[in-house]
Amino acid sequence: MRFQSAVLVLISLKPTLNGQNVASTGWFVLEPAKRSFNYTLLPSELVGGLEVYKSSQADLIEGGIGGTVIVNTRTPLDLDQHTVYGSIEAQYSDDSGETDPQFSGLYSWKNEDENFGFLVSAVSQERNLQRQGNEAFWQWGAGPVGFEQDRKRTAFSTALEYQPNDQLNIVVNYIDMQMEADNTNYALWLTQADTTWGDQSETTWLGGNGTGDNPGVQVAGPLNIAFYQMRPREATMKSDFVDINLEYTGDTYKMKFVAGKTTSSGGTDFEMVMDDGLNPSLAGGTYDFTGGGQSWNLPADFDMSEYNPGTLVMGTGTNFNATPKTDEESFAQFDIEFMLDNDFITSVKTGVRWADHEATSRRFEFTQVDGFDNVYDVSNASTGTYDVGAGSYQIQRFDVDAMKKWAKASITGKTEDYGAYSHIEETNIGAYIMANYSGEKYRGNFGVRYVTTDAKSIYYKGADVNARTSEDADYNEFLPSVNFAYDISDDMIWRVNAARTMTRPQYNDMYFNPSLMGVSDDLPNNQRIIVGNPALKPFTANQFETGIEWYFNESSLLAATVFYKDVSNFIVIGRRDATAEEAAAFGVPELTGDEKDFGYQIEENSNGPGGEVLGLELQYQQDFGNGFGTLINYTYTDAKADYATYKNEEGVEVGVFDDWNVELTDSSDHAFNVSGYYENELFYARLSYNYRSEYMMREAGSYGNRLHEGFGSLDLSAVYHVTDNVDVKLDVVNILGESSEQFGNHQRPMPYSGFTDGFPLYEYEQATRYNLGLSVRF
Repeated sequence: MRFQSAVLVLISLKPTLNGQNVASTGWFVLEPAKRSFNYTLLPSELVGGLEVYKSSQADLIEGGIGGTVIVNTRTPLDLDQHTVYGSIEAQYSDDSGETDPQFSGLYSWKNEDENFGFLVSAVSQERNLQRQGNEAFWQWGAGPVGFEQDRKRTAFSTALEYQPNDQLNIVVNYIDMQMEADNTNYALWLTQADTTWGDQSETTWLGGNGTGDNPGVQVAGPLNIAFYQMRPREATMKSDFVDINLEYTGDTYKMKFVAGKTTSSGGTDFEMVMDDGLNPSLAGGTYDFTGGGQSWNLPADFDMSEYNPGTLVMGTGTNFNATPKTDEESFAQFDIEFMLDNDFITSVKTGVRWADHEATSRRFEFTQVDGFDNVYDVSNASTGTYDVGAGSYQIQRFDVDAMKKWAKASITGKTEDYGAYSHIEETNIGAYIMANYSGEKYRGNFGVRYVTTDAKSIYYKGADVNARTSEDADYNEFLPSVNFAYDISDDMIWRVNAARTMTRPQYNDMYFNPSLMGVSDDLPNNQRIIVGNPALKPFTANQFETGIEWYFNESSLLAATVFYKDVSNFIVIGRRDATAEEAAAFGVPELTGDEKDFGYQIEENSNGPGGEVLGLELQYQQDFGNGFGTLINYTYTDAKADYATYKNEEGVEVGVFDDWNVELTDSSDHAFNVSGYYENELFYARLSYNYRSEYMMREAGSYGNRLHEGFGSLDLSAVYHVTDNVDVKLDVVNILGESSEQFGNHQRPMPYSGFTDGFPLYEYEQATRYNLGLSVRF
């Protein structure tokens, strides 16, 4: 048997809106169901403030190993009686060459008694996004690719606030966020001729010499054919959030009650695939990936920018589909804090939170009229060229809207693929008690949070509509925490934190239903039966940090923090060859053609061991006077996974398809930010450079496990105060146009695989974006 192991871990901040979760769905057909809110839907104009907790404490909602971020929305009684805000912005992106508008407005009112008010705000935004790059799916082929998206985003929010007396305050919030994200993938795949079934006499190898048990992987050699491809999609996302907050302050206590609901719907509403109908020969052409990137020397009679395949063949059945998703959560929370007349314990806070969550992911295949001819003539349908690839590549462009109209005219209905039906029902309950304490030079809190989770994964066994079934699981966790701060002097503070934290697994990993990937597509060796696991335990971390902060003047800081996290329960994605009996038990279709020679692999989730994170944070901030200042942050992280994570269930070392890399996912050794700023009464400017060193990326499916090279971005932000009420702002992101480069990183032999250490898998150009805006407030 062959095995592959990958580790997924989330060492990140927990995002919340007004302290609660927000339902979210992705627009992309392959985007997994996650617990984090998609902030691309939330315009910054709706944000009233941020609370960032690097360390854990018992009264915060669980879910963030790296900390918690609370995004608070605006409320009317905090603003002036008649507050009006409006802005108009234009964003230019050098990849699309388009200039797109954004409009926003806010109005807030409160009565003369300042005990009742309302607020309304709205945002409308358009963005034309592009991405060009090179991708390799070895040992099949590679090529320059492109992606474009026409994004339209709107958001509306309203808040009512009533404060009948000094003790009681009531706030009702409603937010509606919507986005349309029609998009198309373009590619000109240039397949290799020196595959295992082709001639390898002119091949250059990486990690081997082309012979024996470890031949290596081909990095230069002859080409076979060209293969033009388009994937038009229509996608949407919608999220709404409503809650009611009641706060009451007594003489010796404070109470708060929150209840609400958040829902989301979205996904890909329409997807089609258009494949090359000609597949011209590239005999005499070569590819060369030896220089750390992908390059091609094409035959003299083949011009990439002028190549027209004449016809495109539309994929039908599984390749003509819709994948809608839903997500919703109802929640209620009650907190009460008792103020104590005590020399040590100043208050005790306790509370309970209930949340009922449900997420679904479904797939429908469109049925078509009998006798539908799926060949589309493009011989005279060119609309110019489209930029693709990491470099100066272009391919022919065709009318996407005309293609979609033609395809939609053939639809007579749709049928659900019950084998892809994914459904999670989950109930979470959390209760806590926490004490705040203080003395002459110290302060802090300590407490414990107890959480329970009951999960159910619903699916259709064997894709049989009459065989709806479910898998159940439950777990609970105690999460103690203690925070301590001591004033060494008037300008120096010592902080210590110790806590146990947790992050629940993503819903996508919990969907049990056996779903298929890579069947009847363009790659012969990526057929997977993917099996989730609702009984996955949450990531947990026992963590400790200590640091010193020196405020050497009113606006300057020098700080250092050492942190340690012992993380458990990584999710291991194990892959193994499926036997005929297993494939039959899952009810999957029999493979044909080249795919039959390779067969299925089973990809299944389970909890593995953990790892350790040891790090150092340094921070320097200083105002030099005369308006000039600087901010510098640096983080060093030494993160390693347990070696046993990369063994199979029997404890035997995983074979040649394991990346054998014990670096934690998404963890860089080095990350820093260097900023310089200047400000006076009329003008503010800030220039920042953000950098992170290389880090591992791990994904289920075709994109696999790879190493992302170090990446940095130089950004500029400036504001000119024309008057007390009018501002002009300029933002420039990624001034240097840094690109994203991703390489194979398997440390053990990977014959014929692009995941071999050092192989250039993917490279994407990143746009420089310019944003110019005018805002008015009074």
